[in-house]
Amino acid sequence: MNTLLKGALTRTCVVFTAAMALWCVIGLAFAGPVEGIVITLSLLGACAALCALQAFWFTGAVLARVSYPARIAGFGITALPVLALCAAAGGWFPIDSAGAWITFVSIYLVTLASVTAGYTLHYRRTVGSFDAALARYRKEHGQ
Repeated sequence: MNTLLKGALTRTCVVFTAAMALWCVIGLAFAGPVEGIVITLSLLGACAALCALQAFWFTGAVLARVSYPARIAGFGITALPVLALCAAAGGWFPIDSAGAWITFVSIYLVTLASVTAGYTLHYRRTVGSFDAALARYRKEHGQ
């Protein structure tokens, strides 16, 4: 993907997110906490929280010497309660329905496992092991 297209897509995402947040706040002021606005705000909150968790677990800014499998496990363990709180606050499904919660957690675990397995296969085919790549990065950047 060329730089111009990537920049345009990034700006589109940023502007859309900022506009949705602003319009939801304005909607709350005029319409109150109606279902669509609450769900949208909880989804924006979930996205922001997952981005913060991703930065925490995967950038090395806070955790410098953690293996990649430990990072994935840490992200997975901390993301589930965050998403559960957002789901409960946003009314994504009935809170008192055990079946809905079982389905939610099952979908989360299957998605996490699938994305992790797919990315691991792709990464190993293109770069090698995560630990080897992390070691190369640390060597190149003097850490």
